[in-house]
Amino acid sequence: MTRFRLGLVGAGRMGQVHVRAAAESSLVEIAAVADPIAASRLNLAGNGIKTYETAGDMIEAGEVDGVLIATPSNTHVDTVADIAARGLPILCEKPCGVTAEEARKAADVAERYKVHLQIGYWRRFVPELKQLRDDIRAGLLGNLYLVSCFQWDEAPPTNSFRATGGGAFIDMGVHEFDQMRWLTGQEPTNFRVATSKTTFAGAVKGDPDAVQLLCDLSDGSSGLVSLGRRFPPGDACWTQVFGTSGFAEARFFWPPDGEAVFLNALQAQLEDFVQAARGGAPRGATASDAVAALTIAEAATELLSRDLNKAEGNNVR
Repeated sequence: MTRFRLGLVGAGRMGQVHVRAAAESSLVEIAAVADPIAASRLNLAGNGIKTYETAGDMIEAGEVDGVLIATPSNTHVDTVADIAARGLPILCEKPCGVTAEEARKAADVAERYKVHLQIGYWRRFVPELKQLRDDIRAGLLGNLYLVSCFQWDEAPPTNSFRATGGGAFIDMGVHEFDQMRWLTGQEPTNFRVATSKTTFAGAVKGDPDAVQLLCDLSDGSSGLVSLGRRFPPGDACWTQVFGTSGFAEARFFWPPDGEAVFLNALQAQLEDFVQAARGGAPRGATASDAVAALTIAEAATELLSRDLNKAEGNNVR
C-alpha cells in the first residue's frame, strides 16, 4: 500500500512535532506544508518537503491525499471549511475552534461536504490509557468514586499565546475533558472551580497559573481536572481512578520520557486517520467529541471568570 500523502497547514510548534511523528511511519508522510511565514517554509524545505504559502496553493498542486490542520485555534473553523470544500479528509488539531459553536460549525461543514473530520485528541492512542479504559469498562475497578486527570506544564507558553488561546480550561483542559469522557463513558456535569491565587513573576491577568475543576459524572461518581502552568519536574500528565474494587494510576506522560510517548501517540493517531480516510472504522475523536470538550471548557471558563472578578472586587474593597 502506498503511503498516504498528508498536507500540513501550519508549520509552528505543533506542526513541526507532527512532521517528526510522521517521519517514522510507513503509512503516512508529510508530503507538503503550507505556512504564510517564509522562515517556517525555508526550515521545512531543507528537509525535502514541498512548501507553499497558502493551503489553496498546496492543494491545487494535486499532491496531497488529506490535510492536517495545525494553525492557531482561532483559525481552525475557517481552515476546516476551506479544506472540506475541496473534498479532502481532515485531521484538525484540538480544540477545533475556541468555542463549542465553532466546533459545531466545523462538524456541519464536514457533513455538508461528506468529508472525514477527526480531531487531534492524541491521548486516545496512548497504550497505558487504552488499557485503563478497558479495565474501567470491564469493571475491574468496581464502581467508580473519583476520576482525576492532571496536566501540569513545566513552564507557561508565551504571553501572546496565552492572550489568544482562551485560557487554561480551553487551551489545556479540553484534553482532560475529552480524556475523562473517553475513559469512563460518562458525561461531566455540575461544575465547580477553584483558582489558585499563588502569584509568580510574569503572571498573566485572567489566566491563573493553576486552576482546578470538580464535577459530577453521570454514573454518580466525581471527576477532578487539575491544570497548572508551572511544574518544575517537567511537562507531565497523569490520571488516577478510585473504585470500589481497586485503584489505578497512569503516569502516562512523565519526565523524562514524555516526548517519546507523545510522538508515538501522534504517529498512531496519524495512522488511524489514514485508515479512516481510506474507509476504515475510526478510533479517534470526532467533531462531536470536540463540541463536548469545548462545552465543558466554556462552562469552566465562565465560572473561573466569575471567581476572578469576585476576588478582584474583594481586593478593591
